[in-house]
Amino acid sequence: MNIINIKNKEFYLVTILIVMFFGISAATITGSAVRDAIFLIKYEKKFLPLMYVIIAMVMTFVIEIYKRISINKSPSTFFVLSGSFFIASLFVFHQNLFGPMVPLLYVWVEVITIIIILQFWMLASELLDTRQAKRIFPIITAGGSFAAIGSGYLIKPFVKHYGSENLLLLTIGFLALSIFASHLLRKYIPKKVTLEPIIIGKTKVKNHQLEPYLKHIAIMIACSALISRLVDYQFKVMASNAFPSQNDLVSFFGTYYMVTGAATLLMQSVITSFVLTRFGILAGLIFLPLSLVFGSMAFLIFASFATCFILKFSDQVFKFSMNNAVKEILWLPLSSLKRNRSKPFIDGTIKSFVEGIAGAAIFLLVYFNFLPDSKVYLLSLIVLLFTLYWFWNSFRLKDGYLSEIVRSIENRQLNLDDLTYDINDSSTIDTLKLSLEDKDEFKKLFAIDLLRTLPLSPWKETIQNQFLSASDKVKRGILELCWLQREIITNDMIINQIHLKDEISPHAISCAIDRNITKNIKDIDSFLIASNEHLQFSALVVMINDPDRSKKAIEIINQTLVDGDEKEITKLLHFLKHSDYDISEHLILKYLNSKNSELITQTLGMISQKHQEEYLSNIILLLESKNVSNAAEKALSRYDKKIVCEKLLKYFSSTRSTYETKVSILGLIHQFEDRKIAKTILSSMDNPDLKFLGECTNTLIKVSKSYGLSNNELAQIKSVLSTLSKRSYQLHLFKSRLMSIPNNILLIDHIEHDLQMLRHLILKLGTLEDPTVPIESYIRYIDNRDTDLLPLVLELVDTTFSNQAKSLVLPLIDPEVDPLSIASTILGKEEMSKEDMLKFWVENPHYWKTVIAMQFLINSGNDDVLRDIDWNQLPKSLLTDKYFSYKEKEYLNTICMSNNFLNKESSNMYSVLEKTLLLKSVNLFKNIPGDILSKISQIAEEVEIGFDEKLFDQGEHGDSLYIIINGKISVTQDERSITILEEGDCIGEMALLDQEPRSAGALAMVDSILLKIDQEGFYELMSTNPEIMKQIVMILTQRVREMNKKVTGYL
Repeated sequence: MNIINIKNKEFYLVTILIVMFFGISAATITGSAVRDAIFLIKYEKKFLPLMYVIIAMVMTFVIEIYKRISINKSPSTFFVLSGSFFIASLFVFHQNLFGPMVPLLYVWVEVITIIIILQFWMLASELLDTRQAKRIFPIITAGGSFAAIGSGYLIKPFVKHYGSENLLLLTIGFLALSIFASHLLRKYIPKKVTLEPIIIGKTKVKNHQLEPYLKHIAIMIACSALISRLVDYQFKVMASNAFPSQNDLVSFFGTYYMVTGAATLLMQSVITSFVLTRFGILAGLIFLPLSLVFGSMAFLIFASFATCFILKFSDQVFKFSMNNAVKEILWLPLSSLKRNRSKPFIDGTIKSFVEGIAGAAIFLLVYFNFLPDSKVYLLSLIVLLFTLYWFWNSFRLKDGYLSEIVRSIENRQLNLDDLTYDINDSSTIDTLKLSLEDKDEFKKLFAIDLLRTLPLSPWKETIQNQFLSASDKVKRGILELCWLQREIITNDMIINQIHLKDEISPHAISCAIDRNITKNIKDIDSFLIASNEHLQFSALVVMINDPDRSKKAIEIINQTLVDGDEKEITKLLHFLKHSDYDISEHLILKYLNSKNSELITQTLGMISQKHQEEYLSNIILLLESKNVSNAAEKALSRYDKKIVCEKLLKYFSSTRSTYETKVSILGLIHQFEDRKIAKTILSSMDNPDLKFLGECTNTLIKVSKSYGLSNNELAQIKSVLSTLSKRSYQLHLFKSRLMSIPNNILLIDHIEHDLQMLRHLILKLGTLEDPTVPIESYIRYIDNRDTDLLPLVLELVDTTFSNQAKSLVLPLIDPEVDPLSIASTILGKEEMSKEDMLKFWVENPHYWKTVIAMQFLINSGNDDVLRDIDWNQLPKSLLTDKYFSYKEKEYLNTICMSNNFLNKESSNMYSVLEKTLLLKSVNLFKNIPGDILSKISQIAEEVEIGFDEKLFDQGEHGDSLYIIINGKISVTQDERSITILEEGDCIGEMALLDQEPRSAGALAMVDSILLKIDQEGFYELMSTNPEIMKQIVMILTQRVREMNKKVTGYL
């Protein structure tokens, strides 16, 4: 069961489906073999292409009837009815295999094949969810291939003993098997099943106009359909000539189906994936046409049955493996709307039409004796012609595929980091040219960003025109884009821009310095009296290298650097980085330690421009400062990568480095391709802080995507995954043992938060071997408890993780498995009791775990654990903390602290923990983890309000949220009470999000106590805690939806 990846509870269902598909596949193969043989023996071969035309016409009619009668029918019941009808019809044919019944059988077998396969996959889709389908459909399909092999093998001995006509009885038997299996599936069918009409070849495309990319797809499919019909005719004519006996011909078809079934199975399971992964989409596109070119040429030259067999074999095997896979990939860059509209039209209508045309053409050629059986190989000329056209079209398709990706990027649907361009593609050039010339400044700037990694020559004229006439922002962008590219923005253009003495001129001077063309600047002294300080400072930098002016320039620069204000120094540093001027070390350190982020940024730019390695440590320490972290990262990128990487790893490994420094290094280190990175990060994965482990894991994902991880590193990751999984099981047991004990809210809340973080970590670590897996999407499905998409996550774990990892991880994310049922078995001697876990949490370096575990022990009166705690390990701040109430501190002093707890009567009525519990009862905050919510508690202040006292008036400016601790508040509008709020309710929450006047007033009905949260402090917390912002957005979204429902109800 494990080998074939089927769960125990699925075994019966999957077995029935495999048996059913086996019966269907065997029935279609045996039916096709007998109908082909009998028709080719009893009718002239020239009528074979006519059958192709008739089949195309009949299928259009049959599908339309099928659509109408299958609506709202149970798929199982309808399969039994239609299958029984097909069996009855085949009995009639079996008794009357002569005259016009033979061509009718030829068409009817094709109808049966299409309808029962269509019905089967509809039924299977009803029975299996997405995860099961991705796992089980290949098993079922492989079962069909085995059916082809087995039934093909059996045809020859069956025909030898019972005759070819009786092969229809075998077809009937296989159909009966599939019907019986369908009947067994009834109990698995959902009670209410509504089948939507199936539209095949009837999708309406406006005026049937297809854009170029879709035209190339249509050409590929049309060529494939045409060539398949031509090759099929050649093969059957040659086969009937080689095997004039009906029994021999049927036996041969059986052998053929057996061999092609085995080859297709091999292609599906091994070769297709390898070719597409290793060589890309172009290799997949040309695989089939290239094989057909060689096959057609061989048949055309040798005209032998062996070469015809090879030609048909190539078409059959490669079409149903490699070509089908590539065909589906080609649709991916298109929007879902365009894909759903165009795919049925191309795959259905166009394909059927071409097959009918092919049949009609062959019939006319044969009927008028232009193509006798002895010269059927001449059809290979047509095959060769259209195959070469198909081959050429494949290259156009590849270009179209890339163009569609570019178009998606223009619509901001893909990540720019994953993008590559073909600058020889005229459509790419025209698109960017139009963007540069657009009136929208944003589009121009976006186009400039896209050009940064491309040769600029195709857009030279456009860029020059924009530099001369566009806005300052666009000019600045072009100047930076073409800084040293003299052939695009010429030196004369730079000098002319400088003499304009406008906002761009100072930056043009910096460019001139780097290009070493400052001697062409006229009257540089006049720039010193300009009103624009940027122009003055840029001129000073030019004058440094002028022997006649350098002394004066250096004096002004020195005076500014020492005595100037920070704004002046910042402007000057911006231009000094383009010069050889050296600033003293004490000034550099002074600027780097400034609180002015702009000054620090310019200082970083200057020292990194000159590659002054003595300041590397200072730059690294600035990474943790949010205001200058980007500038520090950019500065480090200018140094030698090897030196920077070694320095970063040294700081990361140091026990003296702060948490913030280490996290900032993790956000940067993946850019350096050094094998030491993963090793260093993995050595820190024993850290108990889950947030830190999350940052480590995210960096490992980026490292894995860049250059992969070694087998040794992957083995270490599996060990970490095992440790984290066991930690999850400990938490599940811990949670279950706390559920029946009062005062557990904050503990349970934090356990659930830890379990969520552990799930994220485990899933990310488990997919590091294949970093292309979109794991973040799968994690969202779990967090959102999406019952439809959760199977995708389970399938990911099933197919990606090792067997040992799966046994640990699946019970933690599969809602059908209770982790408690196996937790004790997995943990063994490592299992910890509730008391051990509480003691572990108190002594844990995570501050929030410490305080909530301590409070729980105090409130539950667990004196033994409290006395057993090593209080010397706990932070000293705990003794004066506002987290605990006065009574809780007194209790600790009495039980175990020997009055060492500095317990002073607090001016606050409620402790931080008590406030946090109150906030957890408010809808706005209930889903925010307690440790983050405690930060809000610390900015919340108690407010007392007396009976009949106003909290605020309607129309008053609002900047605070209030939460009722006890009492009653009347919400009023126009002096009328519209609602009464009591303990746990909040009022004025919208005031935290906007600055609009209060929409209602608030009046105390009794003496009340409230918590007040000011807007300013709340905004500051949101900027550093995205979880708060996420919860606010979710609440507002829910309110908007509820309001929409109400509005819809009134309409």
